[in-house]
Amino acid sequence: MDCHDQAKPSIYAETAYKLILAGVNKFQSEEDQRLLLDSLLCQCAVFARLLAGEHAFQELLIRLRDFEFDVEFEGLSFRKH
Repeated sequence: MDCHDQAKPSIYAETAYKLILAGVNKFQSEEDQRLLLDSLLCQCAVFARLLAGEHAFQELLIRLRDFEFDVEFEGLSFRKH
């Protein structure tokens, strides 16, 4: 979820969720799904650094380190579509 609005998922969080879920659903095994998610995290880090610089990259790392599952995904469903 976007950290700017704790009441409901932002359009960015919802879009990211849909894109990730569509990608995960393309793979049957948990291992393949995990590899996709690992790749997505790495690509996000690369894009953060390339597009927004070192500071944005470091902020992304801090956000991942301090991630709170219940807060971030409140209101999102993890059912396969």
